[in-house]
Amino acid sequence: MKREQGFTLVEVIIAILVLTVGLLGLVTSAALVTRMIGRGQHSAVAAQYAQRRLEMLRVTGCKTQAGGTEVLMRGGTAADSLFWHFTQWALPNQTAKHWQIVVRSKYQTALGKWRTDSTETELSCLF
Repeated sequence: MKREQGFTLVEVIIAILVLTVGLLGLVTSAALVTRMIGRGQHSAVAAQYAQRRLEMLRVTGCKTQAGGTEVLMRGGTAADSLFWHFTQWALPNQTAKHWQIVVRSKYQTALGKWRTDSTETELSCLF
């Protein structure tokens, strides 16, 4: 008897189905990763913007403790808005002024919703 070698039609169909399911899983994962990167970029830009403002406030904070707001524009659209304020606190038996600076950043996510993050630091004015 002559023996034939090769794959049956059922084996080929099952292999194609397994390959298709695997490829669909990869495509779905790639889409999720792309969305996550987009969200991370919005958050990173907002954090950098808030950090830049916080550093400016640390430089001038001992002279003036005025709160305020600022809006970062991208084209004609507001990409981020900041709100900051100072709160004074004192350590027992000390005359130095200590300030807590809070910067709140409000920005739009990739899904069109608004998110608010907060950054804070302390500032000691010894003079």
